[in-house]
Amino acid sequence: MKRVFKFSVAVMIISLLVAYGQREPVFDDVGIVENSVFKNRSFAGVTEEITADNGKIKAYLMEEHSVPLVTCSFGFDKSGTAYEKKIGVAMLTADIMVNGAGKYSRQSLRDVMKEKGIHFGVSAGRDRLTFSFSYVKAFEEEAIKIIKAILYEPHFDDEDLELSKKQFAAARQRQHENPQYLLSKLVKKNFYGNHPYGRENIPEDKILAEVQSDDLRAYLKEVRGKDNLKIGIAGDIESPKATALMEELFGQLPDKADVVDLMPFQADFKQPIVADKADFSAQNFVLAVTSGIKRQDKDFYPLYIANYVLGGASGLNSKLNKRVREEKGLTYGIYSILTHTDAADLWQIYYSATPENSQKAKETTKEAYLEFYRNGVSEAELEGAKNALLSSFNLRFSSLLNIAEMLYEIQVDDLGIDFLKKRQDYVNAVTLDEVNGAIKKYLPAALEAREGTRWFEIIGKN
Repeated sequence: MKRVFKFSVAVMIISLLVAYGQREPVFDDVGIVENSVFKNRSFAGVTEEITADNGKIKAYLMEEHSVPLVTCSFGFDKSGTAYEKKIGVAMLTADIMVNGAGKYSRQSLRDVMKEKGIHFGVSAGRDRLTFSFSYVKAFEEEAIKIIKAILYEPHFDDEDLELSKKQFAAARQRQHENPQYLLSKLVKKNFYGNHPYGRENIPEDKILAEVQSDDLRAYLKEVRGKDNLKIGIAGDIESPKATALMEELFGQLPDKADVVDLMPFQADFKQPIVADKADFSAQNFVLAVTSGIKRQDKDFYPLYIANYVLGGASGLNSKLNKRVREEKGLTYGIYSILTHTDAADLWQIYYSATPENSQKAKETTKEAYLEFYRNGVSEAELEGAKNALLSSFNLRFSSLLNIAEMLYEIQVDDLGIDFLKKRQDYVNAVTLDEVNGAIKKYLPAALEAREGTRWFEIIGKN
């Protein structure tokens, strides 16, 4: 699940798509399942809620003893870059947190983790600071020492911090050579504006220059608490041992985090197209944005299936791909997606095209969408979408860390401890009337500003 529905508004889409307009292999998840042992397979893993520290620490656990590996994904609500009290601290913390901790220097930490097969990752998103780790059972004692050192005794050396700032400064300069980044910047400025989501991915050098090592330590102390912590554990570990592991790793956290609420955001979907030029690019990059639906809404699955039929299907099976790419040859790829963040629930369409084809691609996209909106989804399309979504879901169980991440994300999305057991039933239960009703209820009557659709475009060299 890996929070497919809660990534950034433009950046998330762009990262999934065609880079610089070059044709790339299509990821055919349905085809993979059809030709693998996953076909028609049902996973019977049981999700269990476990608690520690008198119920202050909670986690979802799935035991899987076929591989001697323990994995964990965890994170803290309201701790991401949009919630920062000092801009830049989350990004820099995530970048250098594993550069030495406790008795381990940067090199010795890397060496022992490589030698013992220990993984530890940190990521700063807009809404949350998230972590993951895995270790082989044979090296459990050493792994726990290392993980605790990273969590509670990161060095945050000034030398590492300054090097990180320089690397981000160089990356910031390179971003301006990427038209997909420029599209993201266009959305941030003109859609989110002064909201924290409108901040640049990498802050300006003068802002990063103000961040000191003590700021990183203060940030970690503020945003991490037992009350905003969510944990997913999967692997070769029984419930009592997992409870003890939680106590060992998270028992030192304060009961409550010192976090603030996010500034409210009211999206304006009725402004005209916003465009900017990128003369170095051979492609135009285009994004259409309109309102979406909350992940917990009762109509989520009907709209999810509708989106899959229109532009979310893998391979070349979506209506948009067939019309704009296959029939007309106007783009290398076109996609639609539902996204969910703390600030907004959105539905988006993205494509790239040569400058001479971009306008025609837009017109064709609007025409295909209008037919979809008026005619809805057919019974055959519904069944095809269901079959694909049911089969491809099995790929998410392909690794223990994937499962741990799903268990974490289920809690973030408040989907319930029985979600993995019921998810296929949720998809199967959707009716044709529900899908076509959701299209009319939630999607715009046309992809026009007057109907509530914003368009953003980076124009390449013609």
